[in-house]
Amino acid sequence: MIRMFGSEIYSSGRFWEVDLARGIGIIMMVISNFITDLQYFLNYSGHQVFWKVFAYTTASIFVFISGLSFWISYSRSIKKNPRPYKKYLRRFAKLFGLGILITITTKVLLSSGTIYFGILHFLGVASLLAIPFYRFKEKNIFFGVFFLLGSLIISKIHANTIALLPLGITPSEFFTLDYFPIFPWLGVYLFGMAMGSLLYPEGMRRFNLDFPRILPVRFVCWAGRHTLKIYIVHQPVLVGLLLLIYGSLPNLSL
Repeated sequence: MIRMFGSEIYSSGRFWEVDLARGIGIIMMVISNFITDLQYFLNYSGHQVFWKVFAYTTASIFVFISGLSFWISYSRSIKKNPRPYKKYLRRFAKLFGLGILITITTKVLLSSGTIYFGILHFLGVASLLAIPFYRFKEKNIFFGVFFLLGSLIISKIHANTIALLPLGITPSEFFTLDYFPIFPWLGVYLFGMAMGSLLYPEGMRRFNLDFPRILPVRFVCWAGRHTLKIYIVHQPVLVGLLLLIYGSLPNLSL
């Protein structure tokens, strides 16, 4: 494995281009969440259209690459064990458990905007929902379209409960800082799986791609290999910096 500033070559266990794309996604997510913090805590309102497009682009990249990575991982897992369900149940428990911690933290510390079903909740659930779709390979494009189009209907349905949030059915006037419902985001995840089936059949790369030995690429690949750690740590760091600069923040209950 290559280290951040090392000279080792990537082993066959990882694909640098996937780590690069994931790294770009997590860097964009840190930037996007920093803007969200400025909007939430300090009422920043500049370039709203740009930052909204930026946020959706960031989320789409991150979820798409997660679906592609699932394809590679699951393809390799079933070679060793035709039913590797325990591995993915553990992954679900880890991601969803971290998501629950974020729910509790935002409920306690924020005056509004509690995160009930954010990116980690979604990725945990998606790691289980994706298993029956694995067999459809590139045909997952059609299922992806179904979830995207289905969201146009689901998003218009409201219910006075948060139990249906995973599907995309929200209470009226619902507000949260991070929301990734199954409709439409499982569709983006399935697009990633479909692309994975085309580019990485059986979890192996169909093409040769030499790793570029330049520092920016190494750094972004390093970030791509540590996305979960960066995601968990970045918000406390960003909010801490804002507290250090401004002394106190509206909407933060400490």
